[in-house]
Amino acid sequence: MGKPKHIPIRTCVACRETDEKRDLLRIVRQPDGSVLYDPKGKLSGRGAYVCAQAECIALAQKRKQLERALKVSGITVAFYQDLTLRAGERGDGTASRTEPTSALAATGAAQRPARETGELKLSGSDSQGQTGAPAPPVTLHESEGENL
Repeated sequence: MGKPKHIPIRTCVACRETDEKRDLLRIVRQPDGSVLYDPKGKLSGRGAYVCAQAECIALAQKRKQLERALKVSGITVAFYQDLTLRAGERGDGTASRTEPTSALAATGAAQRPARETGELKLSGSDSQGQTGAPAPPVTLHESEGENL
């Protein structure tokens, strides 16, 4: 008999419940300070996990749990809305990832359809020491696998 396969367990930043890594949504702050959704869980940087449920995403937004876990400020409402839509996609599997989401269209920043990877990139957030000055506005960009 072989050794049973190890299943990684992660904790949701909102509800603090543990679940299998593949069942949670991973949000990552890359070394350049950008924040994006990581559907494959392979991007480098500081990561945080949230349940693929609208209630947990809303709670994380209300309590600023993702911002605290990733040590950034200024994650936009549009990012949370898109994350909620992606959580719905994971639940029923019927939504297409090639169509732009309403959260992206509402910002006016997305002119191209979402990529197959489903990665969204936020740029402009400061991951270094904060000087007390307000954070610069965060804009939403689609990631094309390269650092912007």
